[in-house]
Amino acid sequence: MRRFISIIVVVLLGAALPSVAVAAIPDYQRVIVSRHADAALTTLDGCVLTEVFVSGASAVFGGRPGPVNKQGLSSVLVRRSDLCQASASLTTIGVHAAGGIGGVVLFDGLGQTLAPLASTVHFDQAWMHTAIPLVNEANGDEVVIGLDLTWDLVGDLERDTGHLHVRVPGEGNVNSHQNTLTGDAVVSGTVTIGSEVLSFEGVDGAHLQQVKYGCQVIAFPAAGDPDLSC
Repeated sequence: MRRFISIIVVVLLGAALPSVAVAAIPDYQRVIVSRHADAALTTLDGCVLTEVFVSGASAVFGGRPGPVNKQGLSSVLVRRSDLCQASASLTTIGVHAAGGIGGVVLFDGLGQTLAPLASTVHFDQAWMHTAIPLVNEANGDEVVIGLDLTWDLVGDLERDTGHLHVRVPGEGNVNSHQNTLTGDAVVSGTVTIGSEVLSFEGVDGAHLQQVKYGCQVIAFPAAGDPDLSC
């Protein structure tokens, strides 16, 4: 699930650019604080395996000069497979085989909303209470996924800092810095798929991550409009 965190970081850092960034890159861009949480949840009911992959984020960011903005993002991917059915038996009716599982996919959908992740001041707990509509690619039906989940930090957040300096001859310099806190977490709560409620208690393998980031572009006066970007 670290892939989900990576995806959200890219989305939020991209969104940190104000609208004028299409024409000109601001001198300084920053993510003041961006918090992320992810989880992978599974249930097995007879032959039916349900997999739920959840990620959430909230960020405060902006350019300099420019306003400070806030953005949230919640994502969920749901996949349900019948492990007892041979994939070949449903080929004629167009049901896709579950990759690597050996069953057939009954439900497969991905959805997102701009609902923000909420968290405590010290980021030892985070929670998500939202509903996300998605389309079940197996049959085309639209389904609402309800998420009522809480992350609890296990142990301490680990800190990772870094700096990057890139000099582009004839164009300018790009300097950036980041301060990241990452920790393991357990997840409890419910996931509602349509009218069906799945309950989870203390599921491990989840993560919490906080990112602070800044980047400065210094263009040489004689470079005109250099192709430099954070």
